[in-house]
Amino acid sequence: MNVKSKTIIMKTMIRVCLSLCLFAAFVAACKKDNSNSGTPKSSLTLSKGSVKMGEPLVVATNATGSNLFTKWSVNPSANTWISSANNKTVILFSSPGTYVVTATYFTDSTSPMPYDSSSSPVVVTDSVYNDSVATCNVLQQVPINSGDQITLTPISYSDTGLVLLSHTQQTYGNYYPSLGIVQLTDSSDGVYDFGFGAVTESPCNASTNTPTPATGILSFSGLTNGTHNITIALNGVPYQGTLVVTDTDCTFTWNYTSGIIISPLQIQKR
Repeated sequence: MNVKSKTIIMKTMIRVCLSLCLFAAFVAACKKDNSNSGTPKSSLTLSKGSVKMGEPLVVATNATGSNLFTKWSVNPSANTWISSANNKTVILFSSPGTYVVTATYFTDSTSPMPYDSSSSPVVVTDSVYNDSVATCNVLQQVPINSGDQITLTPISYSDTGLVLLSHTQQTYGNYYPSLGIVQLTDSSDGVYDFGFGAVTESPCNASTNTPTPATGILSFSGLTNGTHNITIALNGVPYQGTLVVTDTDCTFTWNYTSGIIISPLQIQKR
């Protein structure tokens, strides 16, 4: 066999090898695309697309995995509170606007980098959630758990007074439990005395199938300029502070970081 013939054979063999490699890569790519096409993109389900300030929003993901670890976040994060339980989260908002809820997925709790994420927008209206309509004919009341704490968030001041959203840190019931609030004095002398009572649950109307914080509204009516003494009781423990009212704003002095928390401590009149 001459040199020219050997050269032709070598070139043919190289072409065949390259063709086989390209075919193998094409088959592998097709298999990968087919496997991905059978796996749906992870998505979020919201209990509502629009909620009021202080109304619990329940968000769930359809992502699954034996060691799946989910981190939840809200953008913007200001004026929000999140309670997470891996594939579900409960979010409270204290300011109107449009927010984006995101679930970021990790293969396990030690993974440094996520492998996927899902996001969904939610609109918070300029209204305060105060569901006093009976949604169940078999209501039940349970005491506030020992060790629970309550957060108060000033959100508005109008001619009718100062309004604070209140919610527990722990969860109750399955249908937006209501937090009982009792005004213990008539505030005629400028002293405000409140107490948190039982949590009202609606066991026959558990549409979300997810326990949520108990929520309520604490109102300071008939406020006048000056310094007012405040006492708020939780599970028999009194918490005391002051509220200074001026023509422009309301400022709390509240030296507690547990039990009953007020944040922010100042709000402008509007």
